[in-house]
Amino acid sequence: MPRRVVIGVGIASYPVHAAGNTWAFLQWVLGFRAAGWDVWVVENLALTKCIDREEKKCAPEASANLAHWNRVIKEFGLEEQATLFIEDESPDLEKLLRFARDAEFLFNLSGHFKQPEVMAAVAERVYVDLDPAFTQIWAEVYGADMHLDLHTTFVSIGRRLGQKDCRAPLAGRRWLPVGVPVALEHFTLPGTDKPGTAWTTFTHWYGYPSVEYTGEWYGNKSEEFDRLVNLPRKTTERLEIATNLHPEDPATRRFFDGGWSLIDAGPLNEPWQRYRDYAARSRGEFCVAKNGYVRSKCGWFSDRSAMYLALGRPVILQDTGWTEFYPHSEGLLSFRDETGAVEALAEVARDPQRHARAARAIAEKYCSAPVVVNQFLETIGRGR
Repeated sequence: MPRRVVIGVGIASYPVHAAGNTWAFLQWVLGFRAAGWDVWVVENLALTKCIDREEKKCAPEASANLAHWNRVIKEFGLEEQATLFIEDESPDLEKLLRFARDAEFLFNLSGHFKQPEVMAAVAERVYVDLDPAFTQIWAEVYGADMHLDLHTTFVSIGRRLGQKDCRAPLAGRRWLPVGVPVALEHFTLPGTDKPGTAWTTFTHWYGYPSVEYTGEWYGNKSEEFDRLVNLPRKTTERLEIATNLHPEDPATRRFFDGGWSLIDAGPLNEPWQRYRDYAARSRGEFCVAKNGYVRSKCGWFSDRSAMYLALGRPVILQDTGWTEFYPHSEGLLSFRDETGAVEALAEVARDPQRHARAARAIAEKYCSAPVVVNQFLETIGRGR
C-alpha cells in the first residue's frame, strides 16, 4: 500500500490574484504524489476570509474562495481526497480521519491547518516554514500564535536557520533544512531555448509590516528594490516587474523614471497558465529577496525562481545564503548589490542559450518535486 500523507495548504484562503500563492502549495502536493505517496489535501477556511471576486465579504457558498478551491482540486485530480473545512467543520471529516490515522505524518505548509480532530489523528505533525526569519520573529518576539505547539517536527526553506551567522531567532525549535520543489511536468514548455526580451519577476510590493529583532528592522522586497531603482540605467538589459503597486504610489513614478517597466500582475494570475507563460516568455527572472531574508542570511530560496529554472529561464536572485545549497555560476546567479546585479546580467547576455540550458539542468537536479520530497524524507529520518 502506498505511504500516506495529509498535506495542509492555504489555497482557498487566498483566492484572488492567486497563481503564485497556489503553486507554492501545489508543488508539494504534486511532488508527494509523483514520489508515489497517497495524498489527502486539507485546509481551514475562516468565515472572515470569505470574499467575492470584488474582494467583498460574502457567504462561503458564494465565495471566490470556494470557487478557487473547487477549480484547483478538480484540475489536478484531487477531488476524492481533498477536504476544505469551514470553521473546522466538514461533512468529509470521518472519511478523512480514517485516512489520517494511517498517515505517516501531517505535512503542514506554513502551519495553516489546525483542525483539532485531524491534528490529533496523526502522530507526527510537520510544520513547514515557508517564511523564514519572519515566522520565528513573529512567534518569539511578537508572541504571535504560529501554531508551533501543535507540531512535533519543524522544517524550513530557510536552510541556514541555526547557523552561527544567521541573524534570526529559532522560537525554541530546531529547524531542519528543506529545499524548494517544482513539478516539472507542469513547467516544461517547447521553445524555451529562445530567450525573451525582458528580465521579469512577480512582486507583492509591500507585503506585510516590517518586524524588529535585536534592534534591527526586517522588511519587504520594496526596500531591496529601492536600492536598485537606477539599475536599468547601468545595463542594456530590459527589466520588468509584474506587481500590485498602485499607479498613484510614489514608488511607481520613481521606478518608471529609473527605467523599469512595471505592469499589473493581476491579469497574469487566472488561469494559472498565464502566470507560467509570462515567465516562459521572459529572458529570465531578475529579483530581489525580502529585506528580512537578506538581513537574516537565512538561506531562503524562491519557489517562483524554481519555476523559472524549470522553464529554462535563467535566474538572477539576490543572495540570502542560498548559494550554499545551489550552483550559482551558470543558469542561476546571485548578487548582493547593484554592481553584482550589473555583472550577473552581463554574464548571461554573453551566452543566453548556455545559461538557459543550465537553468533547466539545475531545476532537474536540485528542484524536481520528487527529488526534494525524498531529500525531505531523508532529513527527517523517513527515507526508504
